[in-house]
Formats: sequence, C-alpha cells, structure tokens
Amino acid sequence: MIYLISRSAVFSPNAVQRDDAIFRAVQRKMVENGEEVTACSEDDLIDDPTFLLEADTYGVPVIVSMGRDVRTLRILEECESMGFIVFNSPSALLENSRLQIDSVMDGVGLGMKSMGTTLDAALVEREIGFPLWIKTADAATQTADDVQYINNIEELQRAIRHFADRGLREWMFCEHVEGDLIKFYGVEGTDFFFWAYPNHKSGYSKFGKEAHNGKPQGFAFSVAELKESMDEAAAELGMPIYGGDAVVRSDGTIVVVDFNDFPSFSACCREAAEAIVARVLS
Repeated sequence: MIYLISRSAVFSPNAVQRDDAIFRAVQRKMVENGEEVTACSEDDLIDDPTFLLEADTYGVPVIVSMGRDVRTLRILEECESMGFIVFNSPSALLENSRLQIDSVMDGVGLGMKSMGTTLDAALVEREIGFPLWIKTADAATQTADDVQYINNIEELQRAIRHFADRGLREWMFCEHVEGDLIKFYGVEGTDFFFWAYPNHKSGYSKFGKEAHNGKPQGFAFSVAELKESMDEAAAELGMPIYGGDAVVRSDGTIVVVDFNDFPSFSACCREAAEAIVARVLS
C-alpha cells in the first residue's frame, strides 16, 4: 500500500496549483505502476490520523508526503516508528532548520557565510556585511516576510525587531552572493536532476526575490558536480526528494542559498514524478 499526503495550502504560498500538479502526477504514475494508492490531504490527516496509525503494516507500507505542518510530521514520525517507510523522513524534517541545512551545505563545499540568531545588528554587519539576507530558521517559507533582503543597518534593525515582535525564537543571517541564480530539482538515488534560471519558460518565483541577482549571465558550471553534491546533502538530511536555489559565480563556483523538502517541480513535473515513483518503489 502507498499512502500519499498532499500539502496544506498554508505551506504553498502562491503555489497551490503547482504543488497539486506534482502530487497528482505522482499519484497517477503510482496507479500506472499497479500500486494500490490511498491519498488524503495534510489537513485531513491532522483531523483524523487513525487510518494511518491503525493501518496494517504487513508488507512495509510506504508513505509519500508533501506535508510540512509539525502536527503532520509528528504523526508521520509515529508511523515511521511503526515500520512505515516515509518520503521524506519526518524525523529528519523536524530537525532540519535552515541552520542545520546550511551546515550540511558547508560539509559538501557549497555553503555560504552565515550566522544564527542575534539582536546585535552591528555584530551582523561586521560578520556578514551588506547586502545580506535575514531568514526564519524554519526551512519552510510561508510569507514574503520570512526571507528579507537587507541593504543597510537601518533596514537590518527593523527586520530584527520585526522577527522578534513576531515571537520567533530563531532566525539566521547570510551573505548575498553575486552571480547567476539558478533553481534546481532532484531525486537522490536516481538519474533525475533539473535546473533552470528563475522564470525561464515554465520556471516560477514565489515572491519575486530572485530579482536581486539580476539577469543571468550564463556562467558555466558543472551540473554533474552540483547533482553529486546535492544528492549527498539530500541523503544526509533525509530528504531524497528535494529542490533549491543556488548562485553560480563568474568563476563557475557554486553556493547553495536554499534547499527545500519536496518542492513543486513546476518546471519539470512529469519527469520529476517518474523519478519520485522510481525512487519510492526501489
């Protein structure tokens, strides 16, 4: 049995239709492969998780989830402890803050200059410099304010106050990397890897923040090396179904600036669905 859990709209800002498209594509491909599939929404699972928690686990059932609510992840973590195989791992997702993800990117050689929570704007200016970004520590962006581009000390002070006033306990600061911004999508353990410049053809931007990197110049880089590094990071993070953003500098070196659990794959939905199903069924 394959259980598919769709993402709540609150975790799909400006992307409900795109997230639904990849979910339906995976569902169709599972059925085409002769799998017995049960699908439900993340919201319905939270309301009544008994169909999973009381499920017969004979034969090692599999869950493929796009859910990001902490309540969803706790339910799926319990399923994991019962013997379910869950993509992506809920226990890993509960641990993977932006700070943890950035640490893993450092480990594969594609990290950026960053630092964790502080109210000291002057310290951030000294350590990071302007321009920079301030981001919530939560790996899932829900609003445009969760990620802000900062040009000077006054903007930084306002942003820190705003984050503190929201009651956030953790956030991070990171450098702004100059170069070509690219979006990438992958499924670890398969040959699938896709990249594109933002808004190129069927590309997509949630909040338009890609404009800060300007028009891409077409700097050359090794796609094979990027895939290898991202697959390594995905395996370590327990996120085999992944996507993200990276900046290619003029010399071809790459910095990963964002890494996401189960993106919408909007630029490569059909190919991604095939790879996801192949990975799950393997």
